[in-house]
Amino acid sequence: MEGGIGLEIENEKMRAFSRLLSSEGPALGLIGPKESEKVWERHIENCAVLAPFIDALKASRVVDVGSGAGLPGVVLSILLPSVSFTLLEPRALRKGWLDRMKNELDLKNVEVFKIKAEQWRGGKFDAAVCRALAPLPKLIGLLSPLLKPDGTAFALKGRSVEEEMKGIGAVKLSQVIQEDGEVTNVVSFKARRR
Repeated sequence: MEGGIGLEIENEKMRAFSRLLSSEGPALGLIGPKESEKVWERHIENCAVLAPFIDALKASRVVDVGSGAGLPGVVLSILLPSVSFTLLEPRALRKGWLDRMKNELDLKNVEVFKIKAEQWRGGKFDAAVCRALAPLPKLIGLLSPLLKPDGTAFALKGRSVEEEMKGIGAVKLSQVIQEDGEVTNVVSFKARRR
């Protein structure tokens, strides 16, 4: 197991995002009805573990696929203001939420697009991130085309991560301990070309 994230995540913008997600997220279907009191631990800290991975890559352009409530894209954009984040979200309501978060939190490093990853025709990225998007075999095919040849994808995965990794070569599992003692699984892989 690797240590904690080693990054101070509590700041004014993050607290504002947490408050908005807690108060409005359940009604908008962005988080479950019982999750509003656990937003910080369950969502903010969980997504923040990706920041050191992105920072270590020295990535300048990152795409968040299926950004939804802004997890992990909004969290990472707050923590890494010098990195450009592109949030891809095909659902109009969630895209509207992301646009609102960009404006209300003054996230100058964020662009939001109402589009599926498969439809993206913009430039390639140094890194791709996602959370609770799809099984690992599907993620590899979905994220690889978005990456530069030396790009890396990072997926936050649940307890079944080791089962998903069976039979898939060249993926790395990092287990990060959050401040509250919870373990977050981060699977990473390099861009794969067909």
